[in-house]
Amino acid sequence: MASNPSRWWQLALDGSPEAALALERAAGMQQRFAEVDALAARLLTAGLAGEPIATVIRGRGRHVPDTGTVTALTQAEEVVCARVFDVQEQQRRGAWYLPERLSVKAGAVNLPYLLRERPAHAMTLAADDTARLTAVEGWDTVLLWALLVPLFETLLQPVRIRAAAEILPRTEQERAWTAVGERFRLLGVGEGALESFRFGGGWHELDRAGQQRARLDLLDTLAAVDLAQFVARFRIQRLQALMAGFAKKAKTGTALARRVLTKELQPLASAYFGGDWLAVLDYLQAPPHPDEEIITALPEPRLYVGMAAQTADMAAAAGIAEDEAHAMLAAFLGGSSSLSPVEERAAALQEWWVGFDQAHAVQARGMPSLWGLVDQDLMALSRTEQGFTPQAYQQRLPADLRQRVERLWETVTLQRHPDSIVSNPRPHQTMAEALGPAVEFWHGVALTAWFECEGPYSRTTLDRVDRYYSKPLAALRAAGCPVNSALFRELQAAEQLLGPQEDIPDRKDHTVDTPYGQAIVTSSMSHGTRREGFERVRDLITRHRRTWADQYLGAFVEHRWRSALEEVARQHHRIVAAKGRPPTLPQFARFAAVAANHWTGGDLGALYTAIGEPAPSPQRRPTRLLTEDGYGFARRVYQELGGKPVDQDSWVNNPEETQRQWQLSRLSGESLRYLQLQEALGRPPTAKEFGAQRLPWPWPGEQAEGWPVLQHALATLTRPGPPPAAPHSPAAASPPTGKSDTPQLLAKGANTALHTEPTTVRITAAGAPVDVSAVLLGRDGKVRSDNDLVFYNHPSHDGVRIGGDTVTADLGSIPDDVASIAIIVSIDLEAQPTAVFDQSTCWKASVTQPSGPPLSFTPAPFSSGETVTIAIELYRHTPGWKVRAVGQGYDTGLAGLATDYGINVES
Repeated sequence: MASNPSRWWQLALDGSPEAALALERAAGMQQRFAEVDALAARLLTAGLAGEPIATVIRGRGRHVPDTGTVTALTQAEEVVCARVFDVQEQQRRGAWYLPERLSVKAGAVNLPYLLRERPAHAMTLAADDTARLTAVEGWDTVLLWALLVPLFETLLQPVRIRAAAEILPRTEQERAWTAVGERFRLLGVGEGALESFRFGGGWHELDRAGQQRARLDLLDTLAAVDLAQFVARFRIQRLQALMAGFAKKAKTGTALARRVLTKELQPLASAYFGGDWLAVLDYLQAPPHPDEEIITALPEPRLYVGMAAQTADMAAAAGIAEDEAHAMLAAFLGGSSSLSPVEERAAALQEWWVGFDQAHAVQARGMPSLWGLVDQDLMALSRTEQGFTPQAYQQRLPADLRQRVERLWETVTLQRHPDSIVSNPRPHQTMAEALGPAVEFWHGVALTAWFECEGPYSRTTLDRVDRYYSKPLAALRAAGCPVNSALFRELQAAEQLLGPQEDIPDRKDHTVDTPYGQAIVTSSMSHGTRREGFERVRDLITRHRRTWADQYLGAFVEHRWRSALEEVARQHHRIVAAKGRPPTLPQFARFAAVAANHWTGGDLGALYTAIGEPAPSPQRRPTRLLTEDGYGFARRVYQELGGKPVDQDSWVNNPEETQRQWQLSRLSGESLRYLQLQEALGRPPTAKEFGAQRLPWPWPGEQAEGWPVLQHALATLTRPGPPPAAPHSPAAASPPTGKSDTPQLLAKGANTALHTEPTTVRITAAGAPVDVSAVLLGRDGKVRSDNDLVFYNHPSHDGVRIGGDTVTADLGSIPDDVASIAIIVSIDLEAQPTAVFDQSTCWKASVTQPSGPPLSFTPAPFSSGETVTIAIELYRHTPGWKVRAVGQGYDTGLAGLATDYGINVES
C-alpha cells in the first residue's frame, strides 16, 4: 500500500501497545471503544474475583444446538450488548460473515471461578463447559466468540499450558514460555506472575496442593493489575493484526472487506466495530473501495415452483399457443414436463398419504404389524425385532404407488461428491424424510395403539403420546398445522376402556427320553402382553388423522417444500453477501443436498432453477451399480460375507456370535454407501474414503483382513464374470486361561488375547525418572477429545486410571467408541533435561490380570535420541481385547506423539 502520512495507524503497526495506544489517542480514535473496553474490564474483574461469567445449556439430541449465555452482566451492559453484538444488528451493518453455528469455549471465561471454587477439577469442568455447537442467534454467542473468550484465554494461557502436561520438547517449551512472558510484559503484567509456571520454575516439584496454590496466586496477581489498561493493550494488539491485514490488501489505498476480513480477523470486526466495515474504514482513515457493496439485508427468496397451473393465462397474455407455453416452461425447468420436479413430488406425497392412511385404517387383529410401513428405521439383517415387519410397504401399498415413489426418489446427491447424481438405495426412506413430522407423528401414534393393544410391548402408553411425540407435534404447530388436542383427551379415555393385560404365551414342545419311553414336554413362556380393544382406538385415531389431512395436508406439504427451498435461497444469498460471489457447487451442496434429495431427486441444477439462480455446472449421471432394491442387495452382501440371521436361542445363549452377526449386518448396510461412492468417484473407494476405520470388522485381523473380504463380496455381486479369489480369514485367537506365576515374554510387535476384566500395566524404569500416561483412542487412531490423555494431572478417565508407574484399565468399563489404549513412557525432562532412552536408560512393562498369566515386555535399547515411547497397546479384538508389545520411540518428544494422536497441543 502506498505510504500515507496522514494515517496514524501506519506508525502504530510495529509499535508497542503503549505507543500504539498513544497514537490512537492522539488521532481521536480511542473514545469509540470506551463502552466495549469498560465492559471487558468489568467482566474481567468479576471473573478474577471468582464470579461465574457464562453458562452453557446443552441441547437435547444430536441436532439441537447448545446455547451459551453470558450471565454476569448488569442491565445497562445488556443494553450495550444488544446494540453492539446482536446478530441481526451486525448483519444490518454488513457482517454476513458471522457463522450460523460455531463451537464456543465458554468454559474459558469461567476458569477463574472454577479455579477458586473447584480447584481440583477446574480444568475438566472448564472443558465440559465448551459448547459443542452453538446456534449464533443472540448477542451472547457473538460476545463470547469475538471478545470474551480470546481475552480470558490470553490471560490464563499459563494455566492452560501447564494443564497440557508439557507435551513439547524442551527447546520448544522454553521458546513458548519466553513468548508468554513477553506478551504478559507488553500487556502490563509483571514477570513475577509467571515465576512458578515458566519452564524450569519448579512446577513439577510442587504437589497437587502446591500447584493449586500457584494458580490462585496467579489469579490474585492478575486481579491486582490495572485491568482497564490491560484490556486496552489487549485490544490494540488485536487491532494491530487488523491494520497489518488491511495494509497487505490495500494496494491502491483501500481494500474490499471480503479481502481483509479473513476468518482470523472477522471476530475483531465484530468485537470492536459491531461488524461495521465502514466503521473499520473510518478508524483506518481509508475510503471505501469503489467496488465495495455493503449489503444490509438479504433479498427475499423467490421460488419458481407452481408455474404450470398459470401456463394458460401466461399463454393468452403473450398471444401464443398453450402447448408452446408448456414447452417453453419445460425448457426453462430443464425437463420434459412443465410440471416442476418439486410439484411432481409434492403431488406424489399426497397420493402416498392416501395409501398410508388406508393401510392403518383397515389394520386388524391377526395381521402383521405396520411397523415397517414407513421406511424410517435402521436396516437390520441379522435379527428381526419382535413386532417389526421389514418393508411392510411392499405388501400394504399399491404397486403403482410404490413404483412412483421409487421412480421419483431413485437418485440422490452425496454432499461430499456433488458432481454426480447417484443411486438411492432407500427411496421410501427419503420420501418419508420429505414428509417429516407429519408421518413421524401419525405413524407413531397408530403403532402405539397397535403395540399397546396387540403387544408384545409398547414404547409408550396412549395417555402419554403427546409427551412421547412432543418434538413432531411442536414442528406441526410451527408449520401452522397442529394436531387437535382433543385426540389426546380421547386417547386417555380410550385407554381406560381397554381390557385387562393378558400374557402372550410362547409355547414349545420338546421330546425327551425317559426310562418308560419318549415323552413330549411343553414349555410356555410369556413374551409380552396384549389388551382387548384395538379396533376402537384405531377408529378414533383414523378419524382424527383424516380430519387433520382434510384440513392441513396440502398446506403442510407446501410448507415442507417451500421452507426447504427458501432456506436454500437464503443460504445462497448469504454467501453472495459475505463473499461477493455465488457459492461453488461443493459449497452449494453443503446446505442444499438434503433439499435436493427430498424435492428434485438429488438434481442440484433443478434446485438452482427452483430458486431462480444459474447452476455453475451440470452434474454427471454415472452408470448405476445398484439396479435392485437396496434391502435385497444388502441381504445378498450379508450372505456373501457369511451372515446367518440370529435365532432366539443364539441371541440369548451366544452373545459373541450375536455381536459378530450384528457387525456383519452393519457392514452389509454400509455396502450401499460403498456403491454410491463408487458411482460418484468412477472407481471403488479407498478404505479412507469409505470411512472404514469407523466401522466394526468381525475378523481376527479386523479392518486389515475384513476390508478386502468386503471388496471381494461387492465385486462378486456387481461385476459379471468369474469373481476374484476370496481372501483367506484365519480363526480368531482366544485369551489364555489358567493362572501362572511365570511371566509370558512378549517380543516387539507380538500380541496375545486378554480377558475383559481389570488389567494393570506397570512400568519399571532405570537410568532416569519417567512419567507414565495413557491415551484413549478411537477407531481412527485419534483421541476423541483432549480429555483422553490420562496423566498425573488428569489421573482418571472412562475406566482408565494412573497411579505413579502403574496404569489400570477396567476393560469391561471402557466406552464402546474407544478402540485402543496406548501406554506412554516419557522421560521427565525437568528432572533430567538431557536424558534420552538408550543402553542405560530403559524400561520394562509388566501386564497382569486377575485371571490369565502375567505378561512382560522389555524392548531392545533405543538408539536415536528418543525421549518418549509407546510401551504397550491394549486394543479391542472381536469379541474381546488384546495386548500388543509396541516399543515405538519418538525423538520429537511428546509433541510428535501428540500430533500422531490428534491431541491439541495448545489446549
